[in-house]
Amino acid sequence: MVGMLLVSHSRRLADGLRELIQQLAGDTLALGTAGGQETLGADAGMVVKEFEHLRALGCEAILVFGDLGSAFIAAETARDLLGDGVEIRIVDAPFVEGSVAAAMALTTGGGVDDAVEAAQEAYEIRKL
Repeated sequence: MVGMLLVSHSRRLADGLRELIQQLAGDTLALGTAGGQETLGADAGMVVKEFEHLRALGCEAILVFGDLGSAFIAAETARDLLGDGVEIRIVDAPFVEGSVAAAMALTTGGGVDDAVEAAQEAYEIRKL
């Protein structure tokens, strides 16, 4: 199973995006959030905890999406701390559009590479 982790400096932002994705994808996708616990911010400890939770759910691969640069630094550090046992891909894509596109790819039968490609293509989505 492939899971997704949304890393944000704001708990409300991450939870809102998770809610949006769950509405679109249903309950078939393992989806976690990290960051913004007591104050704004994300750190490696929060991310490790969610990696372990997703691994316990049976995720063999986890796609990570972040809102700002230091969310990616926290995810990279957490990946290094966690070690082997699960493939962790940190995805360079828009936080909202990219994670939604990846979720749709995963829930329609795509694999890790399909989801990453869909997420990265979200850079091309024009709103006007």
